[in-house]
Amino acid sequence: MGLLSAALWSTFRVFVAYIFSLLFGIAYGILAATSPQRERLMVPLLDVLQSVPILGFFPIAVSVLVFLFRGQRIGLELAAIFLIFTSQVWNIAFGVYETVKTFPQDILEMARSFGMSSAFVVKRLYLPALVPTVLYNSGVSIAVGWYFLMASEIITLGNVEVRLPGLGTAMMRYVASGNLPGMLGTIGTIVLVNFCTQWFLFRPLLEWSNLFQFGAVGSAPEEPGLVTFLRDRIRWNWFSRSFDAVLLLGERIREKRKLLVALRFLLLGLFLGALAYFLFWLLQPPYTPRLVEIPASLVLTTLRVVVAVVLSIALSFPFAVRAAESGGGVRNLYTLAATMGSVPAVIFYPLIVRGVGQEYMGFAAILLLLTGSFWYTLFNMLKGALMVPSTIVEMARGFGIRGFLYYRTILIPAMFPSLITGAITAWGGAWNASMVAEEVNFGKEVFSLRGIGSLLLSATASPRELLWVVLAMTLWIVAINILFWKRWYGWAAAKYALSE
Repeated sequence: MGLLSAALWSTFRVFVAYIFSLLFGIAYGILAATSPQRERLMVPLLDVLQSVPILGFFPIAVSVLVFLFRGQRIGLELAAIFLIFTSQVWNIAFGVYETVKTFPQDILEMARSFGMSSAFVVKRLYLPALVPTVLYNSGVSIAVGWYFLMASEIITLGNVEVRLPGLGTAMMRYVASGNLPGMLGTIGTIVLVNFCTQWFLFRPLLEWSNLFQFGAVGSAPEEPGLVTFLRDRIRWNWFSRSFDAVLLLGERIREKRKLLVALRFLLLGLFLGALAYFLFWLLQPPYTPRLVEIPASLVLTTLRVVVAVVLSIALSFPFAVRAAESGGGVRNLYTLAATMGSVPAVIFYPLIVRGVGQEYMGFAAILLLLTGSFWYTLFNMLKGALMVPSTIVEMARGFGIRGFLYYRTILIPAMFPSLITGAITAWGGAWNASMVAEEVNFGKEVFSLRGIGSLLLSATASPRELLWVVLAMTLWIVAINILFWKRWYGWAAAKYALSE
């Protein structure tokens, strides 16, 4: 009964966080993709936030929510849900951004020529086109929510540790005591719950999402019972009118440029003031020897993350090829991958280290980083391969385009934006996984490896040290985003945007 109760609590947190992730990710991705001014700020910010380990959000989220609710249980629950949200939302937001950014321009031009409003374009063009992307990325977001469950259900308030009831807390208790049967039982429960979610909820929805793909041919897929239930029970007209009212309000606010300029200056002033105070507090002595270790730790972890992302892409490519050749069988692969992606990484580390030997812990850390990055590239590349328009595939077969020529001229260009999205989210997932890849306790054994992940864990006792490490990671990730990811994303979106 204890395990059942823990499973119910954890499932509730994961799905509440997923609903908020879904709403926020759709709004954020559309806003970022539809304005160059917003894009310059929102995309780098999204990349930074998804790359900062979940532990970096802990002090702020816990402190604010505990203060607002005066230490009551609801504040702790909201803190846990927020932390799960931070592990789920980035993948959905990046997927939405990619889909809107690569939306066929000829269709948009036609909409503009007929004088269609922004509300019409969003509701009738963008949102239907987002259905496959959102559903595919939802699978990995749910899995990642389970993956980081332990980091979300154990909350530290100064010298006091609060453990919320759930499977993450149970797993950590078994890991600390070295109780392998308890760990396997908890993991079995997580896998069972996530498998049922993927098989009975997302699998029918994924098959139905083929209806919304560009260039889809053949008979329409059967509508899932969940879609029928929601369509019949929810007052969609009310939601539609409310959505129109929000868009109209946004248009009116945007027309008042003087008010917008004043608001921007006000927000900028508040931000600069808060930043100045934060830097003044952060630069106060004393300074600890750990701060000197930050540059070398960043370089070491970056090298491991780069290797993990490259390996993730290479390992995902054969599955993407299989998906393009046979769309039916890949549903099983998707369900299996989404289920396995929910297994907490901490279970792999002792097994990997003992398998390869502690003298090869660097290699073991890369393998563990793969558990946090592989699923992102796999899901996004599967999505990209499966969303290649059927007309293009049929045309290639008719002209006898096969083998390497097919991959080079059709498959890779068609799924390249999804590949870049998968690489970016895998990059963030690997940075997040560095916490557990570079240091973990298993019973009385402590496996540790030099890097920013282990440095972050060792700095959790000191808020100032923790913020120094998080700030250094943030600046480092911003620099890489500007020099590398932003250029790649812009090039891929411009060169390989889907157009028929």
